[in-house]
Amino acid sequence: MESQLVIVLKPGILRRPGRASWAAVLLALVFGFAATVKAVEPEAGISLIVGNGGSPVFELRGLRGQEAAAANDAADALFAVYTIAETASANRPALAGEYTKLPDGLRFTPRFPLEPGMRYRAVYKGAGGTLEKQFAVAPRADTPPARVRAIYPSAKILPQNQLKFYVHFTAPMSRGDAYRHFALLDASGAAVDLPFLELSEELWNPAGDRLTLLLDPARVKRDLKPRNESGPVLEIGKRYSLVVGRDFRDAQGRPLNAEFRKDFAVAAPDETCPRPAAWRLSAPTAGTRQPLVVRFGEPLDHALLARWIWVEDAAGQEVLGNGSSGDEESSWNFLPKEPWPPGQYKLKTDKRLEDLAGNSIARKFELDGRRAMPAGDENGAATVEFAVDGLSRRQN
Repeated sequence: MESQLVIVLKPGILRRPGRASWAAVLLALVFGFAATVKAVEPEAGISLIVGNGGSPVFELRGLRGQEAAAANDAADALFAVYTIAETASANRPALAGEYTKLPDGLRFTPRFPLEPGMRYRAVYKGAGGTLEKQFAVAPRADTPPARVRAIYPSAKILPQNQLKFYVHFTAPMSRGDAYRHFALLDASGAAVDLPFLELSEELWNPAGDRLTLLLDPARVKRDLKPRNESGPVLEIGKRYSLVVGRDFRDAQGRPLNAEFRKDFAVAAPDETCPRPAAWRLSAPTAGTRQPLVVRFGEPLDHALLARWIWVEDAAGQEVLGNGSSGDEESSWNFLPKEPWPPGQYKLKTDKRLEDLAGNSIARKFELDGRRAMPAGDENGAATVEFAVDGLSRRQN
């Protein structure tokens, strides 16, 4: 049976005083949700509802008449939820998510799970006044502090027009001020000025343990004003270190166990698109679970390789198995769940698959660098055919 926890703060402070709800206080203490319990009235309130196995939702209920209609018409302008960080920020963005209209209010479902140990502030600004409530999500069970697991690309030599880094952590991290914990240093230890594209909505994965860090595209692309005035972020022939500061805190508010550095050198820019027709495939032997090995001839985007390359049989059915990148993301191994039956197969690749400089199979990153789409199908996938037979072969 699914159980639910509902904590409600009524907006009686907007109109008349009353008696605090000690039941709400008790629930807050037991379940880890903190709220300032003030005078209540039965008409309206904000609730955080947490069901077992379900996503937490914030509900604004009890609005009436024109106020209810106005809230439904301008949901994101009137009702929003924010994180509360240790460092104050007047411009902290509201959580992303979806709004659902209710007969007497609104339901807000966050796009990402609420972070253990994080505090949140739900605010409604209506015609009758402002209603605000704070929640503190209980921390996870005691675990070691987070650390940086890896940074991709893993190569030690990157093109001058390198576009992004993926920073993987061992646990969910705090959000809202991530950029101040990163620095790009040159060989002398001096910080490169404003190297990153700092977005108000940071590019975290749903689990909160991977951040996509973009180098400023306006300084990567040629002939744009920021690059002409400030120069490229990376200079050919120089060495750099991408540094993640130890003061970056995880979702439980604890600093990283150590600073992390990725050292790399910079080579000439990559201005060509990946070409599936030029990839080298080492086909497996029928009746075995040998991996299919694909060598790209250059490193490709680590995260996109996990999503946009797969194998189909002659009937167009996807072959089940696990794919993984290797050799500094310049190869891909596919291990089937079952032994390979003999026959014809297709390696399929979404044409949006990119290299390290943002050049996709379909087009170059530079605006003037369009090229003809490679052979593929109506779904926008490039295709490379290969055969699986009973002949034993050595992979090279």
